[in-house]
Amino acid sequence: MKFFDKSAVMAIATGAIVFSACSHETDYYNPDLNPNKAQYEKNWKNTFGDINPEQDWNVAAKVTASVSLDGMQDAANIMVYTGLPGGLNSRLVAAYPAQTRTFSFDYEESAKDAYVLITDRNDRILLGNYFSIDNGEINIALNTRGTRAEDGCGTSLGETIKTNNVFRDEKGYWPADLYESLYNPAIKYNDVFDLYKLNNVATKTGSSWKISDIVDIVGKGGVFAEQQYNEKGECNLIKWEEDLKPSEGAEYVMEEDGPMEITFMYGGTIKFNKLGYICYKDGATKDEILKSPRYLLMDDARPQHNVTIDGTSMGEQDGMKLPGLVESYEKYDGADATLTGTTYKLAYFDENGNSSFTFPAGTHIVFFEIIGNNGSWWNEDQYCFNIRYSLPWMNRDFYYKRNENHPSWKEYDAAQTFVTYRWNGQTVLGMEDEGGDDDMNDILFFVNGKFKSHDIPDIGNDPAPQEWILACEDLGSTDDFDFNDVVFRVSHIAGKTEAEVTVLDAGGILPATIFRGDTEIGEAHEMLGVATNVMTTEEKNTTVSEPKKISVPADFSMTENMGGFKIYVANNETSVVSVNAPGKGEVPQIICVPGTWKWPKERVSISDAYPDFGKWGANWQDNTWYNNISDEKNVISK
Repeated sequence: MKFFDKSAVMAIATGAIVFSACSHETDYYNPDLNPNKAQYEKNWKNTFGDINPEQDWNVAAKVTASVSLDGMQDAANIMVYTGLPGGLNSRLVAAYPAQTRTFSFDYEESAKDAYVLITDRNDRILLGNYFSIDNGEINIALNTRGTRAEDGCGTSLGETIKTNNVFRDEKGYWPADLYESLYNPAIKYNDVFDLYKLNNVATKTGSSWKISDIVDIVGKGGVFAEQQYNEKGECNLIKWEEDLKPSEGAEYVMEEDGPMEITFMYGGTIKFNKLGYICYKDGATKDEILKSPRYLLMDDARPQHNVTIDGTSMGEQDGMKLPGLVESYEKYDGADATLTGTTYKLAYFDENGNSSFTFPAGTHIVFFEIIGNNGSWWNEDQYCFNIRYSLPWMNRDFYYKRNENHPSWKEYDAAQTFVTYRWNGQTVLGMEDEGGDDDMNDILFFVNGKFKSHDIPDIGNDPAPQEWILACEDLGSTDDFDFNDVVFRVSHIAGKTEAEVTVLDAGGILPATIFRGDTEIGEAHEMLGVATNVMTTEEKNTTVSEPKKISVPADFSMTENMGGFKIYVANNETSVVSVNAPGKGEVPQIICVPGTWKWPKERVSISDAYPDFGKWGANWQDNTWYNNISDEKNVISK
């Protein structure tokens, strides 16, 4: 392309745009005045072949949601994401009041499902799950699948587990703050508290998530990666000690009357573990807490008993299968398997042993694990031998020490085997079953209920809005087809009347002004802070513009005329060319792609970077071409 003096050309471009609004002259502005157009179209067909008459060069599709939340009276907000919030590629797509019964949002044409989150006025999660998209429609309704009727609480107290285990410390004394007497071998755990089995525990098929959704927690770069140590040799527990304060433990205090449930989301262990809980009221003394009844919620808390993979149960020896899937996904580009957990509904027992699914406000819930052997269960009379509580002070009083196999061990440290944290709206309970690595991911649960959450550490990041990239050829160059002359990103959440435009690259050297409708957004080079003759597609240039907020209508959609965006390009001293969204079956100068797209480097044809691009043009339904990059050396991402 010929280079012109920037100031002169910009003056002509600006004047041309203004002049066009009040004159019938065509010398300055003519959308069809492009001397390269005919040759561009000819070369296009020679390079890429025929264009399908339905091809609009836009991978965004409109999805219509129908909402039915009968029985969910506390629902306040409904949000749609591309994946579980906090997941690797999760984006917030839509946000509406929960009373909205139908709405639309833009989504990748090839996507088969979306993650929906329903929250109450306090942002507590009432529902979170993937829902299928079928022919551009998604039906959001309550999940009623369960193994027990949940209209009334059928959970009851079962037999009391007897044990021969006794209290003792290394000196042979009772913990002084539990009993003031000397060690008495006749006093057993059962003399202090009752440990009940439960009948008819309410369970149901829980939410689903994908390996990509949890990589940021348990993957190699995740916050609780499998057996990961930092440069100081510190484990996950120590690395996150300042944020999570594991010495304070994990407990949940009901803010309002309501249910409490946990969903098994992940695990990696070879141990045979069990899980239970304790309840106590505000104001309970330490002695009352220590003597509180224990309720065994999960007799088998192994991941292979509680998580399915793509709808299929794991084998009895598959306790470490999930970490293997995560490693395969990250390291070997393995399958993005769908995991489905089991949800357990806790029962509240009053002083008379009557059960209810409603926990009174002010109730404290503490969890405990019974850590089994590697490869076998404890004998029933050993159930209390290897118990660990989510409150470390209880472990200290029962003389349960930190695992001695770990470098962080100190002789009298209380066991710290539970952590809890907020992660992108979800509350997570993580457990270590003393394998010696303190990675705190041996078992992970999502915890849901009307408990106080403002004191729980938040380690997540708010998902970014849904993003689209518009990649443009400015004048229809006849030889490169690199679609990098102007590259900009549009961020928008359906239900909002504001969007953001960010210029990512400018491979052209002519003034190119971005418009939406008749509203000017800015000249691409100027927004990048460079002169017009600077091609920011150079490898060393990582500049992107500051996001510019623009107003959009309530029904804004990128599926309609590519959001109404176009580019005015100063062609020469006498004309400004308008580069518009193509009609169906037309040769494009603008394409709309996902916000994660990597565009071709300068002078690299899009077909050289993406071998399937031409197939997409010929078959408009072949819409995953952008996942097949010939060589990362051919593309740019900023």
